Amino acid sequence: MMLEYLDDRKQKVLQIIVEDYVDSAEPVGSKAVTEKHHIEASPATIRFDMADLEKKGFIKKPHTSAGRIPSDKGYRFFIDQIMEIEELAMKEIESIRASIARTDKDHLLEIVGDLLSNLSGNTSIVITSDRQNNLYVSGISRMLRQPEFNMSERICDVIETIEKHSSISNILNEYVEEHDDDYSIHVGEENHQKALKKCSVAATPFKGKGIISVIGPTRMDYKKISSILRCFADMLEGTSL
Repeated sequence: MMLEYLDDRKQKVLQIIVEDYVDSAEPVGSKAVTEKHHIEASPATIRFDMADLEKKGFIKKPHTSAGRIPSDKGYRFFIDQIMEIEELAMKEIESIRASIARTDKDHLLEIVGDLLSNLSGNTSIVITSDRQNNLYVSGISRMLRQPEFNMSERICDVIETIEKHSSISNILNEYVEEHDDDYSIHVGEENHQKALKKCSVAATPFKGKGIISVIGPTRMDYKKISSILRCFADMLEGTSL
């Protein structure tokens, strides 16, 4: 998808809004952008940049706030043009490796799913496409605690989709195939299933015979989750899963 050009300052403003909103779940105002992050621009200039970002559809205004939050388009620009994926801290990598190494094959699916959910703070799904076609879901309770899902009808639709194993398996396989068997992120309206259009779905294949995935609100820590999924995919190459 071809995204519009943003100059360096507008990219920085968008990055601040995305990262602050992901961290706080609170809309971000121009005062917070200028005072907290010490951008070398006047408050009036930042207000102009935010107005332009809103006009172009990268951010939007919630009904009850003077601040702004990222739109799906804003998150997509952040993922494709701004975000830099970093390796997890060595302490985290060693902890993951040790947990996987001491787990027998029969319980590896569950351990991987639980670790993914714990580290990402979202719902995880692990699929193996071997003879048994196993699927394991972990962390739905974490999704229930997200402020975006305090409307029962919305979260019920999401959970129902996840619990239909054949349906969610087909969706994740489609996403991986669309990206030539590589890492993918679908944000909000980019998702194929109506129930997931307020969610983001990050997925990556491993060993050519399985998929690991994280599902949560669009207000997702994409940088961290990308690092986590890539780390797990690499580690699973050397397992019997």
